[in-house]
Amino acid sequence: MIIRIYDGGNTIGGNKIYVRDGQHGIFLDFGLNFAVSGRYFKEFINTRAGRGLHDFLEMGLVPEINAYREDSIPADVDKSRLVDIPVDAVLISHAHMDHYGLAGLLKFSIPIVASPESLAIMKAYQDTGQTKLENSVLYSPLREPLESSVPLIKSTGGKIRNREKADMYLKHRKIIPTENIGTELYEFLTELGYAHKTEFMRENMEVGAPDDNPWKIRAHTVDHSIYGAVGYTIDTDEHSIAYTGDLRMHGERGAETEKFANMAKGAEILITEGTRVSDDREHIYISESAVYENCTAAVGDHDGEMIIADFSARNFERLNMFVRIAEENGRNLVIMENDAHAVAGLLAAGTQIAHENLYVYQKPTDRVDWWKKLVRDSELWNDKLLTPVDVRENPGDYILAFSLYDMPNLMDLKPDGGMYLYSSTEAFNEDMELDFVTLSNWLRRYNLKSVGFSMKNGKPKFEHGFHASGHAAPEDLERFIDTINPEIIIPVHTENRHWFEERWPEKMHTEEFIKLKK
Repeated sequence: MIIRIYDGGNTIGGNKIYVRDGQHGIFLDFGLNFAVSGRYFKEFINTRAGRGLHDFLEMGLVPEINAYREDSIPADVDKSRLVDIPVDAVLISHAHMDHYGLAGLLKFSIPIVASPESLAIMKAYQDTGQTKLENSVLYSPLREPLESSVPLIKSTGGKIRNREKADMYLKHRKIIPTENIGTELYEFLTELGYAHKTEFMRENMEVGAPDDNPWKIRAHTVDHSIYGAVGYTIDTDEHSIAYTGDLRMHGERGAETEKFANMAKGAEILITEGTRVSDDREHIYISESAVYENCTAAVGDHDGEMIIADFSARNFERLNMFVRIAEENGRNLVIMENDAHAVAGLLAAGTQIAHENLYVYQKPTDRVDWWKKLVRDSELWNDKLLTPVDVRENPGDYILAFSLYDMPNLMDLKPDGGMYLYSSTEAFNEDMELDFVTLSNWLRRYNLKSVGFSMKNGKPKFEHGFHASGHAAPEDLERFIDTINPEIIIPVHTENRHWFEERWPEKMHTEEFIKLKK
């Protein structure tokens, strides 16, 4: 058996872990490496849509393997350099972009294995986000060559205006849910807003069963900062593997992580994340329950004032927490329309979201996309749509789930005082620090007090206790690994492999290419 760490071995994120045994192979995640991407690309500097796979290969963002969509490859890419490997499936651990954000580049014949919740989240944010080749994971228009002195490709999406064109140009990927999905989620996954596209998807999108793989693959829910996260155990013909994805023990589903450790007990090989392991022995790890207590206290100090809560858009556990905090303070939580679309998908997947106290903010727009029309016409939200005037006249009735990118809405809301509660990750690079300079300018402009961070000498300083990591504390991870007690440990998603070498020196494998004999 061969295990190759194409990406994510000595960095946080970008996992692309390939496992091959005989004539079969799978990828464990196929994510975007933000560290590598950030060296070359930022806002307004991006890979070029018309050059397809070329730019990703050129900048080392994807491995040189023959597993990519033919319609993504310009004529000047030398296909002979792409190594043939079997890829039977990609197992997605969870719906964060650093774990699935490049899977849209893969051949449509390669199915995606993911939990129902992850499928709902990926579909929702594909619907509502920018149409990009790399994150068009579940569906995509075909692309075609464009005559040019530099070989280009162009999207044919604009041609899909009837059923015949959908048959010709619209492609979908087989999905293999880790557990059975119902009619409601299937309809959400195949809804594209236009009758001819939706009809095509519902007639043709293939949904496999968990045993539609050459090996025995089992998934188990784990706790992370996004719903739908799973760990996997894989039994090949020769070896047994456990893969953690990202996990922690201190959130709403922490007990599920413990169950996964027991389910994976005795696996020969453990491929594990190590995001939070550090030589800083004094670091204090905060639990979600502590975040709830601190945020509740902060909100209670601002009766009648505008309150904005900034937490990760995909952290639906934190969303549920702020729904609870809002209700306990006589308020309702207000989310943006793209997040409302994702909530609808999670509800279809059977997730418990406290939507009775959720409202949807309709920002002024000159275009109503198909998914926005779904939100606005949905029975789920039809009496919970708020205009800027509604919020402006009754700011004390709501907590607004806004981030930096929603700050322009303040020009319509015109607050004069209130609180901005930051409950998300700390800045870990210069670009993120600059974002807080911009954010603080907005807050000063509208006299909003910041809680969770402050600015000092032009840089953000973060207050302890308003955010909890999505990753396991070192002592929790150590206990988790000892429970499984593998023969071989392969750390990924970490910048500190030394931590593992100290504890399990005889079990450690840090090579990018590992070949195991039966």
